[in-house]
Order: sequence, then structure tokens, then C-alpha cells
Amino acid sequence: MSSAPINPPGGTHIPPFWRDEDDWIALIEFLPQHDGEDRARATEAIGYMLAYAQMTDTRMLALVGDPAADAYQLLFSFNSPNNKEDFLRLLMSNEETRCEDFEIMIPPQEEIDVAQPISKVLPMDVFQRVTLIAAALIGGQAGLVQ
Repeated sequence: MSSAPINPPGGTHIPPFWRDEDDWIALIEFLPQHDGEDRARATEAIGYMLAYAQMTDTRMLALVGDPAADAYQLLFSFNSPNNKEDFLRLLMSNEETRCEDFEIMIPPQEEIDVAQPISKVLPMDVFQRVTLIAAALIGGQAGLVQ
């Protein structure tokens, strides 16, 4: 039996708590279907981002950005300035995830409203690899962020 809460028929829909957070960033990753090397690199980067999000109590959601370009938009919400600072520090500390300031965007509310957990957006092979990478990093790096 699932422990997920179920709204009764005709009941009030309760929106996810992350939509109330007002500090968001978005990053774009490309997962090209016909370039295994680039897909593997992007998958690894997303795995690091998921680990960093978990280490800093950051929510991570996703959207399909441009299906024709295999582009995915990754959204991160922060419940404190310290968590955001720690997340960005980790992001910039790794060659795989480092990005320029102009690559860090603020998503509009419309995108936040339709964003979904990464398990519902990323291709299944990518999602499985991303979670393995994040689990390995968190297991081996516990205690990096105070």
C-alpha cells in the first residue's frame, strides 16, 4: 500500500510545497539521443546536480525544454539563502557542472507551475543513471555541506 496522500474525489487539490518557494534557478542540459558521449556527459552532470540538491535541501524539478533538440530544463528551488549559496558553490566546484552566470536563469512562474519531478521528465535510462550517480556521491561524500 502506498503511503502517498490521496485527495478524496471532489476534494481540494493541494499544490506541491515547492511552488510557494520564491528563490528559483534553471539550467539547461542537452541529452542528445544520437551522441552517446554527449548524452553520457550530460547524464553525469545531472547526477551531480541531483546529489548537490539533496546535500543542500534543494528541490529539483524538470521540464522538456525543446524536444527536437533533446533539451531539458532543470529547475531548483531554495528554502534559504545559505542552501542556495552551498548549492551554487558545489555546482561551480565541479568541471562537469560548472557554468557561466548567463547560463543560470530565473524561470517564469508558468514554468514552475508545470515543472515535474525528474523521474517523470527525464528519459528512463538517464533517470536511472542519474540516481545511481547521485547515490554514489551522497554515500561517498556525506558531510561535505554543513
